[in-house]
Amino acid sequence: MFRAGTATQYAALALACGVLSLTRTADSQAPTFRFHLIEATIGDVHRAIQDRQITCRGLVQAYVNRARAYNGTATRLLTEEVAVTHFPNYSDYKDAVEATARLASGDPRKTPPMEFGRMEPTASDPTVQQQYGMVVGVSHAGQLRALNTLNIRGERSVTCKGEFDKAQGLLPPAAPAVCQEFRKLPDALEQAAALDAKYGNAPDLTALPMYCIPFSFKDSFDTKDMRSTGGGDAHYDIDFAARDHTLVAQLRQKGAIIYAKANQAEYNGGGGNPGGSNVPAKVTQVNGAARSTWGGVPVNVYDTARQPSLGSSSGSGISVSANLATCSLCEETRMSCRGPANHNGAALMLPHKAALSFLGGAVGRDHLPRHRRCGPGVRCPEGPGQRLLRPARHLHHGASLNLAGGAARHGADTWPASGARRHAHRYRPRVHGEAREGG
Repeated sequence: MFRAGTATQYAALALACGVLSLTRTADSQAPTFRFHLIEATIGDVHRAIQDRQITCRGLVQAYVNRARAYNGTATRLLTEEVAVTHFPNYSDYKDAVEATARLASGDPRKTPPMEFGRMEPTASDPTVQQQYGMVVGVSHAGQLRALNTLNIRGERSVTCKGEFDKAQGLLPPAAPAVCQEFRKLPDALEQAAALDAKYGNAPDLTALPMYCIPFSFKDSFDTKDMRSTGGGDAHYDIDFAARDHTLVAQLRQKGAIIYAKANQAEYNGGGGNPGGSNVPAKVTQVNGAARSTWGGVPVNVYDTARQPSLGSSSGSGISVSANLATCSLCEETRMSCRGPANHNGAALMLPHKAALSFLGGAVGRDHLPRHRRCGPGVRCPEGPGQRLLRPARHLHHGASLNLAGGAARHGADTWPASGARRHAHRYRPRVHGEAREGG
């Protein structure tokens, strides 16, 4: 589905997405095809565009509508006032904290206090507040916090926020000089409108196999038209990259919509003791390597009271499973792709590192290229309600796949929520409904 000579990095990704977007076989008994955003595959999108059921811009607007509806905060602060609700023996714990308060931090006899939840202004943008300290999940929250940035003009960068990113006219005097160049880059809706204007309902899918497919990207992938800080809340002078990561650039060239940045564990970090003389003064939580001081705390699609997974690419797995994006690029050192995919019911293809480029990665925990791989998370080609948690190999009839010289890694058949396997049919995403198509 792509021309000879395409770079091996893109070949792996294009094949991975293409394999999972098989179009339905037409026959006289099949019902008339009608596009639905929920559960839509790559093949569905292309067919709907060719049938004039949707436009590319309308598709992207529908995804924006879903993000507005379902990408909100899904956790609440755990304050001292509600601690007793979650910790039945909290009064005993509090007595121990007070009794050992004069002991030095790190003294094994000391009972450290909790870092209770609170709201604070972010360092990146003091007008934006974020949850700090302990938080708790909310059952049936209807929100997921899967994406931390949408590629929407005025929203896609803090450096060039609001009027600093307007497409036409003079910029305000306070606008950084770099915004003059940044604003020339089209946002996701403008990318889609340009494709509509050029191709209408007859895109060249041989040259553009990812035509109009909205992608989210783990925030450790550099994007030249969106904030790229590895999930970190830091006041960068310029918070977007000078150029795309190699894979982002190749997807852009093949027609993909560079739509959103997926939430991730900040700088790919997790819990643990780095050693040294410093010790924590309070008891806090690390949220299973799935929390960002800029993007917030994502939650599991199947149970919003739970953490999304172990693995830092949580937003990629969630955004695909909840259909907040058609495809997503994750990245892993050890299990950052496999955990979110397995625990949120998304298909994953994880190519060998030899098939991929390492040029254009934002800040992260491990800087050794030998550790890092990335892979696309994509929609399962099944009917509504059939996105159960299963390993990707089941989608390919047990075939062993080779992508551009590297083995495609399949995740383990893992279930994050309680309950035996015989209850698998009970698990359904907690986010339902379809935002109407716009524009």
